[in-house]
Amino acid sequence: MQGEKGMAETITGIKIKNLVEEGKIIENGSISNCGALKYDFTLSDEILKSDFSTPIKFDELSVEERRKALIQPGEVVYVLTKEKVNLPSNMYMSLSANRGMSEYGVLTLGGFAVDPGYSGRLMFGLYNYSSTPFTLIPNSKLIGGIFYQLSENEVIDTELMERPKPIDAFPARLVSIISKYSPTGMSSLDESIKAISKQMEALKEDFNKNKDELFSLRHLVQDTQEQTNRTSRTVQDLSSNVAELTNSVKDLKLEVSDLKDVLKDEIKLRQDMRGDLEKQIELVTKSVDRKLIFLKGALWTLSALVGVLGTLLTCWANGWLKFGG
Repeated sequence: MQGEKGMAETITGIKIKNLVEEGKIIENGSISNCGALKYDFTLSDEILKSDFSTPIKFDELSVEERRKALIQPGEVVYVLTKEKVNLPSNMYMSLSANRGMSEYGVLTLGGFAVDPGYSGRLMFGLYNYSSTPFTLIPNSKLIGGIFYQLSENEVIDTELMERPKPIDAFPARLVSIISKYSPTGMSSLDESIKAISKQMEALKEDFNKNKDELFSLRHLVQDTQEQTNRTSRTVQDLSSNVAELTNSVKDLKLEVSDLKDVLKDEIKLRQDMRGDLEKQIELVTKSVDRKLIFLKGALWTLSALVGVLGTLLTCWANGWLKFGG
């Protein structure tokens, strides 16, 4: 059926059979698995189950081991499709879980869209959420695939993009995880619930036995709460006292600051007075110096006069000098 312009075309009916017969896009396919809208991919003989630790094939198992090829309740087993797909760049595929498996309580885990350019097998996890084991049978229908052919304007150049990684075997990391995997079944859950119920009953009995102790503990808690309240009030009072003391300290700091200012003014005044006194002393000193110089001159003059007078008296006394007639 040709889709609308610009939309992908669903590959149906005869075209699906052609894909199988050509063996290029669907390898190892079977015409009997072709439907009107989809192709039913089938279960291969390879499985990855925790009981075997490593991937195994059905035809390599003994009769006893094949009895373990079950999905136990609460267990996940990984499987591969028998078919391989090789999608061109103008084709993608969407997947739909097999209704039969869903009716048995088996959930299919995995991606449900296959990108253009993918080449490889399909891998899925099968989780049994029922209460009964599910038997794995090779070649049974696993999942349905619906193929879509993209229009020209929808095709993406796969060379410019990273191609999807092919799957031909179980990845090593998954094998490592499953080898350490321990499924949790319904019986284990029942046992856990019973164990929890017993523990609850034991706790209930302990509670009844220790009821008096619990009441005493309750009173102790109440007393402790009251003591805590009293302590809290005391702390509040102390906080108030500390606040008052802090204010007093602030006031004292202000008074000290004022006193410092007064002392600074006093020191400055004394310094100014000292400067004036030094100036007055300097003036007096200069005045005294001038007077001393004057006195020294007067004394020198007087000394000279006394010397002259003495000389005259000496001359007069010796008769060397006569006054009058």
